[in-house]
Amino acid sequence: MADPAGPHEPAAIVPPVAVERPAHAVRTLVVAALIVISILALAVVLARIVDLLLIILVAIVFAEGVRPLTNRLADARLPRAAAIGVVYAGFILLLAVLITVLVQPIVDEAKTLAHNLPSYQASLQSTVASWQQALNLGGSGSPNIGNTLAGSLDTAKNVLLTIGGYIVGVLVNLVLVLVVGFLWLITSDRLKHFVVDLLPPRHQGLAADILREMGQRMGGFLRATAINMVVVGILTGVASAALGLPSPVLLGIFAGLTAAIPLVGPFLGIIPPLLLGLTLGVGHAVLVVIVLLVVQLLDANLVIPQVMNRVVSLPALAVVVSLLIGGALAGLIGALLAVPVASALQVVLLRVVVPYVHTTQGRHDEAYARAYTPLSAADEPGPSGGGRRRTPR
Repeated sequence: MADPAGPHEPAAIVPPVAVERPAHAVRTLVVAALIVISILALAVVLARIVDLLLIILVAIVFAEGVRPLTNRLADARLPRAAAIGVVYAGFILLLAVLITVLVQPIVDEAKTLAHNLPSYQASLQSTVASWQQALNLGGSGSPNIGNTLAGSLDTAKNVLLTIGGYIVGVLVNLVLVLVVGFLWLITSDRLKHFVVDLLPPRHQGLAADILREMGQRMGGFLRATAINMVVVGILTGVASAALGLPSPVLLGIFAGLTAAIPLVGPFLGIIPPLLLGLTLGVGHAVLVVIVLLVVQLLDANLVIPQVMNRVVSLPALAVVVSLLIGGALAGLIGALLAVPVASALQVVLLRVVVPYVHTTQGRHDEAYARAYTPLSAADEPGPSGGGRRRTPR
């Protein structure tokens, strides 16, 4: 009997539905790849022009350092370009006098130091050997401290002898620094006004104040560092000559240059005089250390609080971290520029970032942004080295 419903037809085969990948996922991958390539390209470009960027940054710091003097001359109704020219002429004249006075002693002492190095090393080894024997430290398994210090003396000699070459390299770049610094002094006011004018009117006053304080911090650091270098260099050179150490001019210049490095610079400046003092005897070396430590203590307690803490109020940890980052990025020049750059960034942190964070937390304390007074002639710094706080209004 036939099925009234008719013969069964085979079920239709439904093709699998293709899952389409969202188009935005592909675009996201392409955009991510382009971002990575752009970052790598930017890193390559920055690596190639890092030296030029450092020179520009040095020029800006130098320009901010001499800006107060150019402003005073400009206030005396001297055209701004002429005021900058007068300051530059005085700086070049001072530099020429220093070179005339110091070049010949540097050359003579460098030749003498290189010639007498073997005898210095022999004297140092003999002194250390007698010292080890007196303290019963000369066993077969003990390290040869004399040879180690003799090698260190050779390293110190090489460092002292490279001072002349280092100064020549600085003078070569000094021309570019002076040119860029001159252009910065001429155009920076208009550039700052242009940047400030891009902001909303209610923020323009604060932005102009922040830019001014950043310039004061960087320029003040340069002036304070220069004063500190001169004081440490002269005192160390005079002390080395009074103690009968060889090459006192080189030792003074080296101590002055290392004084530009915060925290660790004073200890680096003592090492060459200590090694040369050991060539004259242990007692003489101890006297050298005592005298130079007194010099460093006088500098740390009299000069630095007066000229450095007035413009730089960075915590010690921030100084160390900035030195490490600057040294890792750009070597010695990076370490020297790290502190003024960090000091300028501190202004942005305290006067922009912190108030913004307070605002996002619901604390509308507008007086906080006015609590850090910019360092200027009208506002004397407080004992802590930072700007004197205003009374919140």
